Amino acid sequence: MENNNKSQAEIYREERKARLAKEAEKKAKKSPQLSKAKRTVGKVIAIVLAIAIGIGAIGGILNFFGVPQKVIKVKVADNTSCNFTVAEFNLFYFNVWNNIATTAQQYAQYGMDMGFDYTKSPAKQEISSDTAATLGIDLEAVGVENPTWADVLRYLATNQIVEIKYLVSMAEKEGITLTEDEIKEIDDGIEEYRKTAKQNDYSLDRWLRLQLGNGIDEKVFRQMYIDQTLAQKYYEKFEADTTAAITEANINEKYNAEKDSFDLVDVRLYVVQADEVKVSDDATDEEKNEATKKAQEAAKAKADAFLANIKDEETFIAEAKKAILSADSESKDDPDEVTDYSAATYAEITQVSEESAKWVYDDARKVGDKTVIDLGDGAYCILYVVALPYKDMSINSHSVRHILVSFPKDEETGETKELTSDEKAEYKAKAQAILDEYLKNPTEENFAALAKEKSEDPGSKDNGGLYEDLNSDTSFVQPFKDWYLDESRKAGDTGIIETDYGYHVMYYAKATGVKWSETVKSTILNEKIEAFYAENIDKLTASVKSDSLVTKWAMNTETKHIEKLLALSSSNS
Repeated sequence: MENNNKSQAEIYREERKARLAKEAEKKAKKSPQLSKAKRTVGKVIAIVLAIAIGIGAIGGILNFFGVPQKVIKVKVADNTSCNFTVAEFNLFYFNVWNNIATTAQQYAQYGMDMGFDYTKSPAKQEISSDTAATLGIDLEAVGVENPTWADVLRYLATNQIVEIKYLVSMAEKEGITLTEDEIKEIDDGIEEYRKTAKQNDYSLDRWLRLQLGNGIDEKVFRQMYIDQTLAQKYYEKFEADTTAAITEANINEKYNAEKDSFDLVDVRLYVVQADEVKVSDDATDEEKNEATKKAQEAAKAKADAFLANIKDEETFIAEAKKAILSADSESKDDPDEVTDYSAATYAEITQVSEESAKWVYDDARKVGDKTVIDLGDGAYCILYVVALPYKDMSINSHSVRHILVSFPKDEETGETKELTSDEKAEYKAKAQAILDEYLKNPTEENFAALAKEKSEDPGSKDNGGLYEDLNSDTSFVQPFKDWYLDESRKAGDTGIIETDYGYHVMYYAKATGVKWSETVKSTILNEKIEAFYAENIDKLTASVKSDSLVTKWAMNTETKHIEKLLALSSSNS
């Protein structure tokens, strides 16, 4: 048994912290750039193809300009609205590869291995079952024995296309359309690509084809953005409508049926691990087994002695301290922190062992109960019940209003200008004047009216500065989050905070949900969304077989395109 110089309790604790940690990684776009020499070669090839019209050359030219990719379609069950062209497949395949490669590159920068080599062709590396499990990819659904990453990309790209096309068809049925601002945002994005193409001496269509693959031109590219926007709008409406339909009765029924899944417990937990077995190289199997048995018996005796000395939380912590010091005199583990499983879920305790979780959540449990659970391999878990399973009554979400006095932006870059302290003071004075005006008539209605009149935040101005259902996971700037997450916050509180955007006059409207209820509600919502996908989109996706000749051809040609980009990137680095 290996000795990692860490107690098992510490390992479990680190794993728990890792599971609870929130990671936010920015998604970057990786666009391989062509050198001037390579661009020239591309133009020469185009000229040669235009001149060398012979046997089979016409097909080659058509393929170069992506005609087959724009015409050939993949049929999706009997839902013609979800049929897609090879050009669309190429675009989504490239995007999936691009996102995974970028993420793998970011992992590598921090010394982590995602299980994907972004410098190699996806067709030349298999995906491991561990990587698939981590990323939530069902390898069986990929439909290929020992799939390569190219097979996985084909599967993911197909899923994304079908999902978006189905949601777009639902958006059309609901009469959902793009706003003028959304159309402008798409147009502006296309123009940015056109500028890049022009800087590299290419038309936009040629540039997109070089970067993304055959068949991809402005029309295909633009339609992708339109479809994604419409799909997102329908999904948000579906999610909002589904959420609104969940009643208190639904929440209580779900909670009562699955209490253990939602309740929290407070326990103390420590794991005693058998010492590493040390025997001579020429020891027999019988001698090794006997040494292992003795080490495990010694660990069990330690656990039993630990248990016998527990009278309350304080004595549990004291015993843990003795165990930590005896295991490693250099250890700096805090026995209070290492053993503290406050507000733990059933799932978290299951990470130690299923038997431990069952014992803690047993209806027969009482505060002060204690036990030792055999984890196997010489590991023993000591448990002490501090509080029986309970609902998490902590505040989970908040509604706030705000009025933004924004800092000026640079007209060319769109970035916030650097201001002196005196200049900032002028903007803060404007915010203070607005707050003073509100305080003359301190009602929520008055604050909402002032927000509509004076706020410079387009996202909330028309709604009286209101943002609802905010929590610790909401993607707002930290000072804004810190203000509404303050545990002392109560309805009617006001204040002024500074962010990179400017000064915010804040108004706390109300706490909008307690954690246990919101968790149950979120679980019901997720189940309904999963059912929606299973009944509709998953069936459609499954109709596109893994042995489809069209998607195989498209996968192979787009993979070759990616291989050329990788080779080009390598030669230019």
